[in-house]
Amino acid sequence: IVNPPAEDGSSDVIFLQQPFKYFGHTYNQIFVNNNGYLTFTEPLSAYTPFLDPSRDIIAPLWTRLDNRHGGSISYREDTSTAVLAQVTAAVKQCFPNIPFAATSAFVTTWDSVPYYNGGGVVTFQVVLAYNVHRSFILIYYGDVAETEQPWQAGCNTVDSASSFTIPAASVPELSSSSNINVTACWSFHVDGSPKLPANFLPFGNGERVTPRLDNGSSEAIKLQQPFKFFGRTHNQTFVNNNGHLTFTEPLSDYIPLLNSRRDIVAPLWTHLDNRHGGTISYREDTSSVVLELVTAAVIQYFTNLPLPFTATSVFVATWDSVPYSSGEGVVTFQLVLISNVVHSFILFNYGNIAETLQRWLVRLKNLCAAFI
Repeated sequence: IVNPPAEDGSSDVIFLQQPFKYFGHTYNQIFVNNNGYLTFTEPLSAYTPFLDPSRDIIAPLWTRLDNRHGGSISYREDTSTAVLAQVTAAVKQCFPNIPFAATSAFVTTWDSVPYYNGGGVVTFQVVLAYNVHRSFILIYYGDVAETEQPWQAGCNTVDSASSFTIPAASVPELSSSSNINVTACWSFHVDGSPKLPANFLPFGNGERVTPRLDNGSSEAIKLQQPFKFFGRTHNQTFVNNNGHLTFTEPLSDYIPLLNSRRDIVAPLWTHLDNRHGGTISYREDTSSVVLELVTAAVIQYFTNLPLPFTATSVFVATWDSVPYSSGEGVVTFQLVLISNVVHSFILFNYGNIAETLQRWLVRLKNLCAAFI
């Protein structure tokens, strides 16, 4: 979508498919302002840059621009596989110690837009790369002409609590500088994200995710090592969006049923909707680090095992900030299947779980018996 040519203009309100976290605030909408910056609560026509303590602002190049005389200012929210992979890789390059997989990217580009005083044109782009927990800003600079106009580049927050100004002496210097050793690129981690629960296994980095569908499920997941479940051996599994795992077929049910005539593992069986946010991810893990972690957990929790236990395979499924279908809040929890050739164990790890009036159930169920 392209901003209309207008002096000191702005886009209409842009409703985000997935909310964006910015230093403790969560925004469901955004505005692209012609004069080189983004705002969240309202459009802004100001062309003289200043640190405004009343609003959150992301400003790749805040100065007076005039798209009536040329260039274009365009934007989109992008969830395509190719773009998400590209921005995920860019963030990992900038922040290698932060696990991250983008689920949405909001891209805004000022392409050859003239300064208001006619002194030249500028090309730059800002990308909001984010998922439910973490948010990053990537700013890319192309050709940016020198100007005598006032200008500023950086970001600002309400009360200026987390403000940053890119330290460039001139506008063209933006195209030759960086804070991440990638010329003409500046990157910022902006969510102020809380730490995940200590009991969770790592997740989100390169994992597969279930489709964003109401009552959806993963495809059949072939297990590298079979999983024994109350006398039956399963070579595959399905991760179902509504908070449960099955073995023989996917299951769309969102109302918990004890007589469903199938093996079910349900850390939180209720009506969830990942179309409105969050991610449901999974992997089978045989890395030594994770196997050692889950082996220690089993030994800690099951002190009366007749034989020493060493895990040889782990299957991890994580519902990360997935909303209830009713919109009452979000839930974060994790299901871990732990096994070797002889023994199988299941761990449920819980993070923040919002209250709900929906029907729900926590259950291990086989064909003959039910256990919590």
